[in-house]
Amino acid sequence: MKSVVAHINLQALKHNLRQVKKIAPDKEIVSVIKSNAYGHGVLPVARALEYSDYFAVARLSEAIYLRKQAIDKPIILLEGVYSLDEYRECFNLKLIPVIHSLQQFYSLKKFIAEQLTLLSFRNKDDIFQYWFKLDTGMHRLGLSADDVDCLLVKETDFFNFSSSSRHRLSAVISHFCCADEINNTYNQQQIEQYNQYYRKFINVFGYDPKILRKSMANSAAILSLPQAYFDLLRPGIMLYGVSPFAMAGEEENALHQQLLAVMTLSAPVIAIKHLNKGDCLGYGASWCCPEDMTIAIIAIGYGDGYPRHAQPGTPVLIKGVKLPLVGRVSMDMICVDLSNLKNTSIIINVGDSAILWGDGLPIEQIAQHASTIAYELLCQITSRVKFDYAFD
Repeated sequence: MKSVVAHINLQALKHNLRQVKKIAPDKEIVSVIKSNAYGHGVLPVARALEYSDYFAVARLSEAIYLRKQAIDKPIILLEGVYSLDEYRECFNLKLIPVIHSLQQFYSLKKFIAEQLTLLSFRNKDDIFQYWFKLDTGMHRLGLSADDVDCLLVKETDFFNFSSSSRHRLSAVISHFCCADEINNTYNQQQIEQYNQYYRKFINVFGYDPKILRKSMANSAAILSLPQAYFDLLRPGIMLYGVSPFAMAGEEENALHQQLLAVMTLSAPVIAIKHLNKGDCLGYGASWCCPEDMTIAIIAIGYGDGYPRHAQPGTPVLIKGVKLPLVGRVSMDMICVDLSNLKNTSIIINVGDSAILWGDGLPIEQIAQHASTIAYELLCQITSRVKFDYAFD
């Protein structure tokens, strides 16, 4: 009997990256591969996305793993680091930490003053780079307006770079909190706030805008806010062929329609049950047959990462037909109503494969039925699911 399989179409992944490059050919691409590449497997994804300009992860441990696997592309640490040892690790591995707090900045300053001059440079062109993150409205991570003003007033000497400087602030970034709501006016407010902050760095320190790069556009902004493209784009969820938008219909634009699903999750049918009207199904006996019915039992459940809170009616694709989930999702199994096949010649047998999301069944639909988001579904796939990587 087949097992639960997450088929990863690496060609679709490369295709999606090309779509981002096509819409903004003069921009650099920071491919976001944090959280095990959104559940797709970070190493094969990184290798497939070789034409990215940068990779971005959340934590130092993720970057260390990639370096150990011989991934040598520049890697951004979106959450940054704090200690001298961690900054030393960043230097040794050529990682680019993001500074989002004054605490991180002063740890960086101490590292540069006490450590960087003691370390051997590989060549005269080696420069320790770092990025700043500005809080323009997310109010999660990022330097506030007061933080920025503090740095501009008190740390002028630190930012007074010369040709001999071995460290450099090379990008200033921020993050949208409502880019998945296309008509939300807060998006433009954040862009304006970001530009105001950025101009302070240019005006006070005399940075060349070609050197101090800008980045704000995540997947949702890439799809809907071209005014936020700036120098570096940071596609995440869209690389995996998934919509970042919160409301159905907002993603319907030319670029999104050209994205391809990268993960297709499938599982085998392991039983066919013929039930009578009134028979109740699954834990809690919460769903009962409204008529005589035929039910397929599929070997997947929340133990594999399928959402436990998926409601009756959640679609499952078998032999090209969408069939509704019935009863509760259990650890190892779900049940599907085959009534939609009554007037067809299609017969479902034990051993047939059911698609839970992916090719022919957008994961966004499953997320809506489970009152969650596609990001969570992708990231919660468990270790007992077999991953199959191929260039389809």
